[in-house]
Amino acid sequence: ASFTVVDDPRGNTLGRGSRVTLHLKEDAHDYLSEDKLKESAKKYSQFIQFPIYVKVKKEVDVEAEEDDDDDDKEHEEEKKDDVETKDEEEKDEEEEKKPKKKTVFEWEQVNTQKAIWLRAKEDVTEEEYNEFYKSISKDYLDPLAYTHFNAEGE
Repeated sequence: ASFTVVDDPRGNTLGRGSRVTLHLKEDAHDYLSEDKLKESAKKYSQFIQFPIYVKVKKEVDVEAEEDDDDDDKEHEEEKKDDVETKDEEEKDEEEEKKPKKKTVFEWEQVNTQKAIWLRAKEDVTEEEYNEFYKSISKDYLDPLAYTHFNAEGE
């Protein structure tokens, strides 16, 4: 295993931050799945303060947002005209309208948990203390004891 650090030949495309690009071997394609990538990022960045984002693929209803505006107008018209035949017409229109799915790529923050030492003692569970100990010490056993305190200094 080796790595290299190089300047981006395209220039400063990020503005701020770092981009990590992984080149995988043929037999490591399971790491390309979104879930495996999120799991790995969570595991190794669980107790750090810097946000880590993963680009995820989501499907969004396109017409759902536009329909909301139309529905408001229809409800206003219904209030003006109390005719029962409109209910049947609306049902027919709803059946005809099929929401279209649009694929959107969004950045999702993986490590949303606040660092354990920045939280109040009452907000941290024993399981979180144990996970923190195991991640720092690389030990598989739970700690024998732990303490939580706040300190300020210069």
